[in-house]
Formats: sequence, C-alpha cells, structure tokens
Amino acid sequence: MKNPHCLHLFALAGALHASAAAADGVVRVEVAGPGSETLRRNDTAGKLVVGRDELLQYGDSTLSGVLKRLPGLSLSGSEVRMRGLGAGYTQILINGDPAPPGFGIDTLAPELIERIEIMRAASAEFSAQAVAGSINIVLRKGTSRLLRDLKLQIEHDQRWNPSATLQLADRDGGYSYSVAGTLSRTGYFSEPLVAETVTGAADAVQARRVFHERYSADFKKASLAPRLNWTLDNGDTVSWQSLIDITRSTNAGDARESTLQGGATRSPNTDWHAGVHNGALRSDISWARKMGADGKLTVKAGVNANRRGIDYRFHGADASRVPWLVRAVTSSASDNSATSSGKYLTPLWQGHNFGAGWDGSTTRRRETRLQRDTTPQGAPLYTLDQDYTADVKRLAWYAQDEWEIAPGLQAYLGLRREGLDTGTVGRNMAGVHSRSSVWSPVLQTLWKLPGRGHDQLRLALSRTYKAPLTRNLVPRRYTINNGNGPTNPDVEGNPKLRPELAWGVDAGYEKYFAKSGAASVSAYARRINDVTVQRLFQDGATWVSSLANGGTATAHGIEFDAKLPLAALYAAAPAIDLRANASRNWSRLDSVPGPHNRLAEQTPLTANLGLDYRASAAWSTGFNFSYLRAGPARLTATLSSDSSATRTLDMYALWQTGRKSQLRLSVANALHQDRSSTQYYADALGGTARGTVTPGTTGVRLQYERPL
Repeated sequence: MKNPHCLHLFALAGALHASAAAADGVVRVEVAGPGSETLRRNDTAGKLVVGRDELLQYGDSTLSGVLKRLPGLSLSGSEVRMRGLGAGYTQILINGDPAPPGFGIDTLAPELIERIEIMRAASAEFSAQAVAGSINIVLRKGTSRLLRDLKLQIEHDQRWNPSATLQLADRDGGYSYSVAGTLSRTGYFSEPLVAETVTGAADAVQARRVFHERYSADFKKASLAPRLNWTLDNGDTVSWQSLIDITRSTNAGDARESTLQGGATRSPNTDWHAGVHNGALRSDISWARKMGADGKLTVKAGVNANRRGIDYRFHGADASRVPWLVRAVTSSASDNSATSSGKYLTPLWQGHNFGAGWDGSTTRRRETRLQRDTTPQGAPLYTLDQDYTADVKRLAWYAQDEWEIAPGLQAYLGLRREGLDTGTVGRNMAGVHSRSSVWSPVLQTLWKLPGRGHDQLRLALSRTYKAPLTRNLVPRRYTINNGNGPTNPDVEGNPKLRPELAWGVDAGYEKYFAKSGAASVSAYARRINDVTVQRLFQDGATWVSSLANGGTATAHGIEFDAKLPLAALYAAAPAIDLRANASRNWSRLDSVPGPHNRLAEQTPLTANLGLDYRASAAWSTGFNFSYLRAGPARLTATLSSDSSATRTLDMYALWQTGRKSQLRLSVANALHQDRSSTQYYADALGGTARGTVTPGTTGVRLQYERPL
C-alpha cells in the first residue's frame, strides 16, 4: 500500500484493536427485536424498512453516503431521488412530518437515526407531496437500559476529517431520556477542468476556452439531539424531541482561463472567498392518550427555525491580470415554521382499524441580498439590494381504514384533503398570492397468496402532488460572477409557480424466505399535470434561468431488490449475505421536444450489488458496488445536458473487539472515478457547449466505538 495515510490508519487500527480487546475480553452479544423484513412483510401500506445496524454498517460520516446504497434511491449532489426524480418529487419526512424548508440531509449524522422507511406509494396519514415516493427518517428514541457510548472517527479524503459522537440514555420508572451529540470537522478540495466552445451560424467556432478551477471548503459542525419521555400515572405518554445543528464554514476558490481561440471573458482571472453561518433548530412535543378500550389519540406540535448568513468577496482581473472588479455580497435567508398534527386510531368493528387526523404548518421564508460592485480603488460600479418574503400555509385532514377483507387479503383505504396558500412580497415587486387544494384518495392492497405463505402481491392507486419549493417562489436573482451565458446563466425564482398534480399506480410481487431473506419486483406509473419546467431567457444581455408550469408528463419504471443469506440456497454455505437492487426509469415531458425529454433530468438506471461476510462472531467484512447511469437529457427546446455514468465501490471491515466495543475500517469510492458533465445550447444564431470534468476522491475512515 503506497498511500502513507492509509498506512497510518491501519497502524492505528491495530493499536486500538489490541487495546480494546485487552480491556473488554468478552465477545459482543446483542438481542434484536422484530427484523425489518418482518415489519415490511406485515404492513398493509407497503414500505421498506432499513434498520440502524444497516445504516451504520459502512461507518458513513454523512447521511447521503448511506442513502445512495438503499433500494430505489440515488443522489444528484446532495439531492435524494426516488425513481430517479428529485427537485421536490421525492418527499423527505422526519418522524413522519415533512422536513422543514432549508433542511439538508447531511444535517443529520447517521448516528442520530433509528431507522429509515422507504414508502413507494402514498398513504393518507402523511403529506401527499410524494409523486415519486417518501423517505421517512425516524430519529433515535428513548431506551430501556443505561447507555453511555462514545464513537471516535478519523477520515482521510484529501485532508484529515475528525469527528466524535457521544450517546447517553437512561430510564427511571416512567421517565427516560436520551441525548446524542456530534462534533466534526470536514472539508474538501477539488480542481475541476471546464472547457467551453462558442459557435455562430453554420457551426463556425467563435471562441474556445479552458478554465482551470480550484475549490476548497472547511466545515465545523456541532449537532445535539435530546429526547425526553414521560409515562404519566393515568397511562398517558408525553415525548419531547429536538434537533440542533450549527455549522460554520469557509469556502474559497479561483479560476484561471486559457483562451485557445477568439476573445476572453470579462474576468479571465478570478478568486473568491465566503464565510457561511448556518443554524437549524427543530423541536416538537407529542402527547398520546388511550381512548376507551382500544382507541388512541396522539397530538403533536412543533417549531422549526433555519438561519443562513453569507459574507462573500469576489475579485476579477482581466487577461493582463490587472484587477478591475471587487464584488461584495452580504446575504441571509431564514425559514421559520410552526406545525401541528393529531390522529385518532380505533377499531370500528371486526376487521376494520379506523384512523382520522389533521396536520398543518405555516412557513415564512425571508431572503435578503445586498451586492456592491466597485473598482479596486473603491469607485462604485453597480448596486443591487433585494429583500423578499414568501409565506406558505398548509392544512390537511385525512381519514383511513385498514380492512382485513379475508384471511390473507388486506386493504388500506384513505382520503386526504390538503390545502395550500402561498404569498410572496418584496422590494420593487407587486405581491403575488395563490391558493389551491388537492384531494388525494389512496387505495393499497396486500394479498398473501394461498398455499404460498411466503409470497404476496401489492397494488396501490393514489393521487399526489408536488408543491413549489419555498425558495423557488422567491424572485431573488443568484448572479454568475463571470462568463454568463445560456449554459452558465443567472438563476431566479418565480412567485407564480403552481403545484403539480399526479395520478399514480404501483404494483409489486414479494417473496420471503429464511430468517431475513426477501426479494421483490415492482412497477410504477405516473401521469403529472402542470409540470414545472426550466425557462431560459435573456434580460438585456444577461441570460437567466427560471422555473414555470408547462404541460404534462408521464413516468414509469420497474424496480428490483433482494436480500439473501447464502445459507438459504446452500445449507453448508459460509455466513454470507447477498444484497442487490436495481431501478430502471423512463419518463417523457410533452412540452419539450425529444429525444431524451426526460422529466427533471430523471436518472434512467441505478443499481447496487453488495456482500457481507461474517468470518466469526468478532469479525466481518463487506463491500457495495453501485452504478448510476445518467446520459443525455433535453431540458428545453434549445438546452440539453449529458453526464457520464458513475461507478462507486465502498468497502468495510469490522472487528467487535469486546463487550460492545468495536473497530471499523472503511473505504469510500475506492474506484476514484472522475465525473464529467456537459451542457449544450443551440439556436438559429449559434450555440455553446460547456463541459466539466471533476476528479474523484477516495476516503479512508477509521472508527472506534465503546461504552464508557
């Protein structure tokens, strides 16, 4: 092994392993409750459940690293996608409630999560903003035992990234508490290469440029997730749970342009620096009470607050490296919301479990941005002062019934009405207000095939919708510092966006075998109206990209996932578990000419293949290979994109060094593959092609966990 950092990590692993083994001297033994496959098999409203052990298996430092391996999921940057669809088509829930505006999945450390539920079809109980499906992130709850766990991790991915997690929990009679806290310092360094070609009529080349760019960032992060539970004398339970996340980061970059043909851009030599401050708070309290013999009432209220502030400085110099521009930008964004929900569950009569409830929220997003452009000597060039506020109010009520029609045949019937009220006001704009409501009927059926107790069929029909993201309603303009063009435009929101409405059908076949084996094949189809599409236009000499409603779309696909102990096929096989999943997706957007007019740049194919091997009670290892095929996509009549396929190999080795102590060594992205993407613009007057190649990086992590 030639990498000295890897040698250091392996040496440290050996030292920690020897120390922990001497200290504990006992092999770790755990007692598990019902497995995730059992929960999946018996739930009428079908969902995939991924337990805590699987979430932590590879020692990922971010939640996005975990999600990319799960069935049917893919990532585009930090955006999570189901059925290859992101940009609001995939709903993220936290403890069953929609994630607050401004929420990023990497706000949550994997250690703070109890399980993840992947819901491919809608249900009346949860928000219907789930055209592609929903991902419910369930945070850790209280424990029935004393817990004092410390986890230390060091990662090398271009730089050293340390982190620590402390988890405490205990119970005393009807009172219990748990708290998990994480501290981390991470960062990255990247040197993408950008090539741009500008052509005129008859494809005559007017300019060819190459940009050598460098980006770096340093993140300091602290998270705290406390939870308190009380069981009162009358049997009522009260729970309070919060999540606090604070991040401070410094970001910097520069670009050097080489002009191969034609003229240079306005600033061939640039550099910039930004300081970012993020703070997020989520807190809710719930009360549950038994009503009668079998009924239960649960009421919850919560608040969310998210703040972001940025101080940004940009310097531009001409081809002779003479500075001419200093751009200072001070911006802030805040998302504040209050939520309320409640549900009542009771059996009505034999074979029927009825539920009804409500949930609502009110959200306000405010964005401010002050941009001042000056010469290096301080002479003013341009000033832009923006201030916008968007309000979104949502109120829904629902009713549902889980019906045992006959032995082995179950149905879920639900009806949800969800209303949206949006309004946007700002400096130098007239206020825009819209109101809409969506009725969402849901039917799900589960049929356990007679005489084949391990096989079952599912069918679901539902109506869902996609509401505009709050940030896309704010007409603030995000400006490009240099080289504005059709493939590198400014971006602004549109306060006139309307919700998209969709009808969908899901069907699937599931087979269960052995203790934890399962395999399924499923298919889906969606028809979507009022689709949100990209609109590219010129404001004077400046190119701007925005969103607008336009036309209809269809999407369909087929998915496969399997989890199989090898011993289920061959009794004398070693303790090997096999995992495989794949998703093939198609879509067509009517308002954009083909070919490749995919919906929201839908990812056509994702696949994962994994293996876990338990060599002994103390040692296990495994790997996961993932493949994501992107390919060409038509965004508008004149704009298209293309991306290379992505291949990722992750590996881990785990030593259970003693009583609950363990040491984990993992490698992320061992293939070190570069990523490439290109955008093309073409009209009657000419075109632009802008391609980017971003070098891949490999991360090596060492993680040690033990009770205190």
